[in-house]
Amino acid sequence: MISKQQLSFVRSLHQKKYRQMYGKFLVEGDKLVHELLESSFKIEAIFKTSSWQTAIQRGKIEVIEVSEEDLRKISTHENPNQVLAVAHMHDRKTDIMAQPLPDALYLGCDSLSDPGNAGTIIRTADWFGVKHIFLSESSVDIYNPKVVSAAKGSLFRVECHYVDLAQLFNSNPGLPVYGAFMDGKSIYKHEMAANAFILIGNEANGIGEDLVPFITERISIPNFGNAESLNAAVAAGIIIGEFRRKIE
Repeated sequence: MISKQQLSFVRSLHQKKYRQMYGKFLVEGDKLVHELLESSFKIEAIFKTSSWQTAIQRGKIEVIEVSEEDLRKISTHENPNQVLAVAHMHDRKTDIMAQPLPDALYLGCDSLSDPGNAGTIIRTADWFGVKHIFLSESSVDIYNPKVVSAAKGSLFRVECHYVDLAQLFNSNPGLPVYGAFMDGKSIYKHEMAANAFILIGNEANGIGEDLVPFITERISIPNFGNAESLNAAVAAGIIIGEFRRKIE
């Protein structure tokens, strides 16, 4: 049975300030909790209904059985699916900026604001084997429950870092920066490096002016119809897919 103190604590994690204060976040639903259990993330507690019968192979996890009503009280979902876990955010003790990055394809996100886009971009990066995403500090919180849900477990496999993007690019002069712009060169006609940064901008305002000096190449997805623009997550998927296609 869940205590009032536990109920209050879990509900507090719906808000960013408390997630940051405690260094913990929520993972909701049967599939995502299974993915979490197979990850390296530390799990503090699992709140489950009697219908969730999964055998937990990891030790030191408090498992609390709750009613359907109590699960709804602590969940961010209107109709929660059997189980909710409280997990610890990854401890980023290693300074990713301390030395140049090894050759690879990386994704940068400047002031990304929509949780659904962020989660989908993380999932897309996972699909295409992009291991690291660098977000400006003004970007959405990756531990927002909507991001966690949209990432579909990929958050547990892709390393996400909040950094000063200008400093990151400046520290890695050997990696070209391909910025997504409406007026850039067509990704279908332009040769692109295998090891590089792909930079996606804010949904409404694009890439910030402060980052333009670091852009090696302005690239774009040519349109064949009349839509005004593409969703940021869709654009990221098309661009990463084209990079991978050309280097295979």
